[in-house]
Amino acid sequence: MKNLTLLIKPAAGLCNMQCGYCFYRTLSEDRENRIMQPETAGELIRKIAAFRPSALSVVFQGGEPTLAGLDFFRFFVRELEQNVPCPVSYSLQTNGLLIDGKWAAFLRDNEFLVGVSLDGNRKTNDRYRLDKSNQSVLPQVLEAISVLEKHGVDYNILSVVDDENAKDIETTWRYFAKHGFRFLQFISYVDEGGARLSPEAYETFLKKVFDLWYADFQRGEYVSVRHIDNYVGVLMGRRPESCAMCGICGGYYVVEANGDLYPCDFYCREAYRLGSVFDENPFEANEKQRRFTEDSETIHVYCRPCKYYDLCRGGCRRDRTADGTKNKYCAAYYHFFEYAAERMKKAAEAFLNG
Repeated sequence: MKNLTLLIKPAAGLCNMQCGYCFYRTLSEDRENRIMQPETAGELIRKIAAFRPSALSVVFQGGEPTLAGLDFFRFFVRELEQNVPCPVSYSLQTNGLLIDGKWAAFLRDNEFLVGVSLDGNRKTNDRYRLDKSNQSVLPQVLEAISVLEKHGVDYNILSVVDDENAKDIETTWRYFAKHGFRFLQFISYVDEGGARLSPEAYETFLKKVFDLWYADFQRGEYVSVRHIDNYVGVLMGRRPESCAMCGICGGYYVVEANGDLYPCDFYCREAYRLGSVFDENPFEANEKQRRFTEDSETIHVYCRPCKYYDLCRGGCRRDRTADGTKNKYCAAYYHFFEYAAERMKKAAEAFLNG
């Protein structure tokens, strides 16, 4: 089985917002950020076809990927499906500002899963997520979600957690519940200067969110929270679907607008560049990729004796210390698992029993 997962940036680092925590703006600000050209997209599709994957997952991110335009997406999907005869799943991560009826119809017709970036209520969302004029985008995002719902598009909410949001995560949870958002993903705020989410705040967040999730679960009101779904899935004998929870890197390729390839969204730097879609065999593992994967395994020597190793697996590489030997959230994870593991096991048993 040769599964292939691509995270494609059709608009590179271009964005119509000015989010205070955008790590990708820092990574891409010295580049010539531009829209992926048809020649590059065509070459990418030819190389995918030559690789002959048994299954293909295509995730569009940015910057803001919708800035590439709906015609680009129509072209890409049409060409891909005409030339790559394997099952294809599509995802799109967006700020929602350009989503209208035409976009929603396209996303529905091609069975896209859409991630909408939204941190919470107006106070929480406006702390970082503002447009180029430093104005709130919350009304536009909620309208975009309404359009997606009207057209029957599957979507989830992506929320960034910092120290402030972690302390008041109950408010964010209730806000999402009020709007009927039942598919949630939380990620930590990390910038080039280090974490904006302390280990202490992260532990508080993990415990509070789990309590809220478990209370709803017991009432039969299931809310999908990605990291909890993954932990419960592991206890059910499944492999984590989140690369940050697999314990090893190398699960996908980032494809920049100019065709450059990288091993991870957080490592799109020249030192980690793997090659280009214009290379002869871009999806065959090379020495740089093997080294990137091997480096991610360093932590296992230190973590394996832990009784929660099978759940944690060392966490995401970006959260590890400079020498790769420890996760800066190690204590937070350990205390969280001590707090919640038994209830997670009960949830896993409940799912296994139907």
